[in-house]
Amino acid sequence: MPGRYGGDEFIVLLPETPPKGAQEVAERIRDAVAISPLDIDDQRLECNVSIGIAGYPADGGSLDAVIARADHAMYQAKQQGRNRAVLYRQAGAT
Repeated sequence: MPGRYGGDEFIVLLPETPPKGAQEVAERIRDAVAISPLDIDDQRLECNVSIGIAGYPADGGSLDAVIARADHAMYQAKQQGRNRAVLYRQAGAT
């Protein structure tokens, strides 16, 4: 279930999906965005996404905690060069 979280941030809820499955979905989303440039006013815009992945309850016992950890992982993805998906545990956070 996708939804806009704010600005240019989105959340995709994947109930009953383990971390490996969530990472596979994130990679498919990342690939789909990368191969779908936008044509605006005779200009082609190449796009990419940085994705942070966190799960419940392993990464937090509340929605706010899981979102905060996914956000942390997303910033790690950006620091690692953008256009990638990072699991919270791989982000080096505790």
